[in-house]
Order: sequence, then C-alpha cells, then structure tokens
Amino acid sequence: MDRPRGDSSLVAGAVTGFMAMPSFWQETPAAKVPDPQRAVIDLVFRTRGRQLPIDHAWTLRQTIIQALPWLKDEPNAGIHLIHGAQSGNGWQQPDDNSVIELSARTRFVLRVPENCIVEARKLSNQTLEIDGHTVTLLEARVRPLTPFAVVLARHIRVNDAKADESVFLEHAAQWLSELDIVPTKMLCGRIHRFTTPGGAMVTRSLLIADLSLKDSVAVQRNGLGPDRLLGCGLFLPHKSIAAVYTPLADDEN
Repeated sequence: MDRPRGDSSLVAGAVTGFMAMPSFWQETPAAKVPDPQRAVIDLVFRTRGRQLPIDHAWTLRQTIIQALPWLKDEPNAGIHLIHGAQSGNGWQQPDDNSVIELSARTRFVLRVPENCIVEARKLSNQTLEIDGHTVTLLEARVRPLTPFAVVLARHIRVNDAKADESVFLEHAAQWLSELDIVPTKMLCGRIHRFTTPGGAMVTRSLLIADLSLKDSVAVQRNGLGPDRLLGCGLFLPHKSIAAVYTPLADDEN
C-alpha cells in the first residue's frame, strides 16, 4: 500500500499525539560549544497514589505553592504536571476530562535552581490533596538538565486557541529568538485544555530538534512562554524524533 501523502506523512505509525501536524523543518544544522552551566535542575520525587485527574494543573500549583510559597517569586522554577503510563512519553494523552492511573513508576518533578534543592526537598513525605485524590511524595533525586539535540515540552501556553499550528510555530520561533536561538526543526501536537479560575488554559506540545548542546540547555533552563508553575513551557530531553517524523523520499513528493 502506498504511504499517504501530505501532512499526515509526518507521523510514523499510529502515533496519535502528533497526527496531521504542520512542520517547521529546515536543513540548517549548526555546531556550537556546549554550555557546561547547570544552574537549574529537576528534582524527581517518587510517588504513592492511585489516580489523579488529567485536569490537575491549577490544583497542583496551589498545593505545591502552599507548601513552598517561595516558588511564586522564583523565575526559574517550574512544576511539571504528573503523567501516567497513558501519556506515551508525550505523544499520546488520555481525554482531558479523564483520570491518570498512577503506578509505582509515576514521578512528580519540580524544576528549581540548584541553590533551592534543600528547601524543595521539604516536599518529601508530604501528601497532596488534589481534587479528591491523594498523592504522597516520597524521596527525591536530583536530575541535571541533559543537553540532547531534541527536546520536548508537553505543554506550551497558546494565546489564541483558534489560531492554526503554523501561527503557534511562529510564536515559538519568536520566543526562541529571545534566547538567541534560531530553530530549524519544530513540530507541534494536539491542543489540551485545563481549568483555571481565569478560564480555560489552552496548550500544545512542542518538539524542537537539531539543537546544539548549548542551545538545548538554554531552552530547558529558560523554557518558553508563561505559566511554568502550571506545567507550561518546561522542556525535557527526548532521545529521538524517529517515532514522530519520517521525511518523504524525493519520489514521493
């Protein structure tokens, strides 16, 4: 059977999180000297719990800030949303109104400056009450930012939910330009919605590829867009783009 043409061919197999997406893909690799600075780290907590609503961004923020009020004034801090096995490492996601099934492998991740590690560890052995569900945070380990050429943010705040994907990619490119980064390869994913007191928060996932090691660390350290404490704009290293992008051969154009 011939492979489908057009945008849908950007996705290899049945990867549902990035079906029929536009691309921002230019073959202009650049080599830069890696930046060894790691002023920001992820603190990774083991968890104990059964379920959690997918739509938990606001409640998680409020609960963590109650325990660590200094986070509100820390520009480099971020609260990663909690993901279960269904998240498929960011490419697949359950319905926004459903629940996450937690397991012994589920982790809660807090991004903080290195000088805040001791204070942030005070979350260990605390039980969070999140929309009628409880999650206990256990011991935590430090995970430095890893400079991979490919990075993924599960959620980037979308200013206009009606704007198409190309507009979102252009906005992302503008944000990156503020870090003196000119992106050559980016892919965006599906829209997700979260409930906040100010109304719905709309997000898209974003994958950036072909970054220099220095730029990879810069993107992870600084993030993109607003609402870090709601899980937005936080990038993680991603090992490969093979699962989400397969270029067309010349004879298939």
